[in-house]
Amino acid sequence: MTIVYIHGGGATCESFTHIREYVRDHTELPDVCLEYQSTRGFEQNLDHMKGQLDHAEQLFFVSHSLGGIYALYLADHYGATTRGGVSLSTPYGGCREADFARYFLPFNRLMQDIGAIAGPLYESRHVPAPPNWTQVVTTVGQSPWIQDANDGVVTLKSMRFRQDFELIDLPLNHYEVVISNQSVQIILNKIQQVM
Repeated sequence: MTIVYIHGGGATCESFTHIREYVRDHTELPDVCLEYQSTRGFEQNLDHMKGQLDHAEQLFFVSHSLGGIYALYLADHYGATTRGGVSLSTPYGGCREADFARYFLPFNRLMQDIGAIAGPLYESRHVPAPPNWTQVVTTVGQSPWIQDANDGVVTLKSMRFRQDFELIDLPLNHYEVVISNQSVQIILNKIQQVM
């Protein structure tokens, strides 16, 4: 089984340095981290990612934020090859603020992609739930730019949007989740369950 890491928007694979180190030490499974740039647009990034996993016999996804949306689409694309996944702070319900902001930032591809009323995040609600999928909901933090309860970046409502996933709340903010040993333990437990 190959562990597939997908970082959040505007980040890099370095986001997973802590998690990858612990997962490697405890599982010895091969892994790959898929890089993308939000400025290219969701569809172009997704097309580029698809060919990078064709060699794997089984896949387990670990993703953060927007990376969880890519993981969901890839899990669906690879079907029976997908064994499960853990998404961290993923905005499955989209971002209402992005729907508003895209009128002021029409050139910003990310704002077009992450909206709640159109685009890949909106369309992802029709992607079937992969097997053994867990969403970690981060419950601490509060951006003053977001009216609803949020983790500093994503609303709790958006993170809890998919009721067909196992949801686990952690008292962390949007960025702490990728350096937390609590996240590592959840990921290791979920990997063990599908092996």
